[in-house]
Amino acid sequence: MNRRSINRLCVALALAASLVLPPAARAEGRTVRFQDYPGHGNLLIRVARSKGWCQAAGIDCELRMIPAAPLGLQALIGGSIDVAQTPIEVVAAAVQRGARLRTVVGSAVSNIFQIDVSSKLALPNQAQGYPAEMQDLKGLKVGVVARGSATESFFSFLMQQAGLKADDVTYVAVGAPNTAFAALRAGQVDAIVSWEPSGTMCELSRMCKALFRGATATRPALLKAMYGAGTGLVMRADEIATHPEIARAVVKVSQQAAAFVNDPANEAEVLRISSDYFKFDMPQGDLIARRTLEIGIESGTFKTMVRRSAVEATLEYLKDTRQLAALPTVADLVWDQAPNE
Repeated sequence: MNRRSINRLCVALALAASLVLPPAARAEGRTVRFQDYPGHGNLLIRVARSKGWCQAAGIDCELRMIPAAPLGLQALIGGSIDVAQTPIEVVAAAVQRGARLRTVVGSAVSNIFQIDVSSKLALPNQAQGYPAEMQDLKGLKVGVVARGSATESFFSFLMQQAGLKADDVTYVAVGAPNTAFAALRAGQVDAIVSWEPSGTMCELSRMCKALFRGATATRPALLKAMYGAGTGLVMRADEIATHPEIARAVVKVSQQAAAFVNDPANEAEVLRISSDYFKFDMPQGDLIARRTLEIGIESGTFKTMVRRSAVEATLEYLKDTRQLAALPTVADLVWDQAPNE
């Protein structure tokens, strides 16, 4: 065989080999549907999409507004979205019932819950902080999203850790931050367990104030230990196994966006990007949007970690609050390639 024939044979073999090689580990042109929420919502993916980082990573990020975590998981399991944005507690509940899900990256990793109280309320123990301040809430009407919700479990845990009983208050279902704030302002409840922007609305209206913020609390110790595993981006385990490049792309664009969001120089652009997806259509809406973002950054919310020790602490919390009859393991909840810090 002459040199020309050998060269032709080599080219043919190389071409044949290329036909049987697995495709490159890159999600070229794949549309990935993400859950979004009102407010600043799925902020990291909003930023990644707007900055073109999704396309650069080989995915087309599409955002779909689904305003509750359980509904997001239902959509994920049903296949109408590809990535849910869900607190680790909700993931644990779904996995315990048989769903095969994994958190691939963090998106809002601090504890978002807070207790807001009426400005008319006497708080003789407030200066002492937690746990003494919980004594001032005994016997009052406390608004929660819904009876039996995670907000009620959160408040009950704080009461029990302070040496009180969960039923030392009367719980009232008041819904999400906007309706909860309205109920507090109208005097239908004395306090609410909610999340931003309720605290910012209280601050600006001066009709109420934030008494306890889970994101910055140092006590109870278990609550502090849960930092780093708040809310993350969740995918189906079978999809990760089939397309790990999709999960890696989600991690990559989230990390790029987190670096951008946490840079103070980018605040104006981050607010503009977020408002393209959801406008705070309320009095002083621009101020509320900015303050809500600032609180998130100050409390270290917009991180991409899925801290394993924090997941373990969350499982302990779920056990202590009796929210689950049986507990999954950390490996059942977190992708093994999810960033730990």
